[in-house]
Amino acid sequence: MITVQNPANREQVVALQTLYAMWARHVLEAGSDPRVARLAWASENVGRQIASFSDLDRNEARQLIDRLKGSMGQPLTPQPKPWRHIRSRERAQAAGTEGRRDADSALIQMASPDDRARIDQALYRLGWTRDRYEAWLRSASSPLKEKNSTTIRTVGEANKVWWALKNMLKRSGNWRPAPKRVRQAV
Repeated sequence: MITVQNPANREQVVALQTLYAMWARHVLEAGSDPRVARLAWASENVGRQIASFSDLDRNEARQLIDRLKGSMGQPLTPQPKPWRHIRSRERAQAAGTEGRRDADSALIQMASPDDRARIDQALYRLGWTRDRYEAWLRSASSPLKEKNSTTIRTVGEANKVWWALKNMLKRSGNWRPAPKRVRQAV
């Protein structure tokens, strides 16, 4: 059994089971084992062997839920907000330039959940599994060539990975820039 870093929560597993049962009523022929068919479908769509929906990570579960909802014409799961407003001028400057080759900063910032959510969103839009992402981070084409670990610890590392994924999204035609914010007069 593979240990998943960020396992799917109970609500996702229940939603998957319910949506799959609704979808299977219209697609599968009677007489086949529903559990075997469900796990084969999940394994095929995730790209690795699944023995139970509990083996999925949150990103994989969200992808499968969206796939089922999309095939039944239901609205998709809202995506996490990948960015936040940084109130400190120095931190905002560091967050924007950390990870660049020409940027030297004495301030080292740890990557936040928002930074990781931004990367997860890019992986979701690329259709990558966690295994594929980790293999890419270990490869020679990784933006973190000098590291053997697949853990993103600093904002600089998160930015390097994000910029590489952003370029892949642009090349694949899946890039959607954030909507421009309109300031309201007070």
